Amino acid sequence: MKVTSYKLQVTSGKIQEARYILYFVSCILLLASCILFFPSDALAIKKTREEIEASKRCVLCHNQISPGVVNDWEKSNHAKASVTCIDCHQADSTDADARKHEGEVISAIVSPKDCSRCHPKQVMEFNESLHSKALSFIQNLEGERAGDDALAYKVEGKAAAVMGCEKCHGTVIKVKNGILDKETWPNNGIGRINPDGSKGSCSACHTRHLFSIAEARTPDICGTCHMGPDHPQYEIYMESKHGVIYNSERQKWNMDVASSSWDTKYFRAPTCATCHMSGIGELEPTHNISDRLSWELEWPQSEKTNDWKGKRDKMQRACLSCHSKTHVEGYYQQFDNAVTLYNDEYYKPIKKDMDELYKLGYLTKDKFDEEIEFEFFEYWHHEGRRARMGASMMGPDYAQWHGFYELAKRRLKLKNMIREIMEKKGKGK
Repeated sequence: MKVTSYKLQVTSGKIQEARYILYFVSCILLLASCILFFPSDALAIKKTREEIEASKRCVLCHNQISPGVVNDWEKSNHAKASVTCIDCHQADSTDADARKHEGEVISAIVSPKDCSRCHPKQVMEFNESLHSKALSFIQNLEGERAGDDALAYKVEGKAAAVMGCEKCHGTVIKVKNGILDKETWPNNGIGRINPDGSKGSCSACHTRHLFSIAEARTPDICGTCHMGPDHPQYEIYMESKHGVIYNSERQKWNMDVASSSWDTKYFRAPTCATCHMSGIGELEPTHNISDRLSWELEWPQSEKTNDWKGKRDKMQRACLSCHSKTHVEGYYQQFDNAVTLYNDEYYKPIKKDMDELYKLGYLTKDKFDEEIEFEFFEYWHHEGRRARMGASMMGPDYAQWHGFYELAKRRLKLKNMIREIMEKKGKGK
């Protein structure tokens, strides 16, 4: 009986000890999740009494004139971490876009440089990405890739470019005497050049003033820019099995999990952010959306990126979180074959013939003053991109009917146009 009692006491003691350990571990995990969810710098923000009072005045006033702003902020993780209006909008009097407002010196633009005070890693990664260079893709370009620039600004008109291209790619924000130029503001383009010299707009993906992680993880936010005839990633994703699963189950997924923990147990299929940015499996989360891209699919002729093997390895590791090695390697083999087919059979032969027309002087050096230039531009910029992107993202209809089929049809038309120009101009000489 005594032995039994002793055993019970020991067992009870071990249970109690286990509870203490479990409690201790739970506290540690809770603290860790807070640190991960809210940047340590943000948690450490200390404010003077004047700053606290100024922030209160912001909320009281804007609750009347722009309640949507206050409502979003109050629901945000920023508010939970005591990050206020002044923390983000406060400016130095020497800043180009600084202005006096209700006794404070502020800036309407919160740039990535401002965000980097609390999110230095994310901003550094963003600066290394293609997103930060988006403006350069439509301005000051030379050679063939000047197609977008010439078409929008010279052919369609500046206002069309401002309301179209620049809303996604960004613009150079101009300021005079602290007042933002209405020709360049508002603009939320991902490659925007800010008055402080920084590139980008964090709110392009984390829309203000909620700055939601969940929103930035949805393909819907990417679809603001990545859709349409020339870069239909959104439509391709929705056509894919990944998109079908997302559409049918998205309401059940927890999209608010901290980035370091966002993994397959929270979703059954990836979104754009999962593959390109998330810390899935062994991968670290990143704001460099180019870090896992092994091909340049948007270029007229696709080329492998710098360190393409390393980047491909990262993307394949994301795939391996759900698929077998055989499946992943087989799909990449099929994808590479499609890109090679486009390069060798569709793009290079027509490009060679177009170059010959320019060399012979049968086409002018001006962009888009002859019909064949529109045809050739859409050939690679529309059908060519759709074929390659459809192949890369499991969109068979975009790879086939919107892609290679349309390429084959337009290739025949281009060949006929090239032959006619050669014959006509040749006889003229």
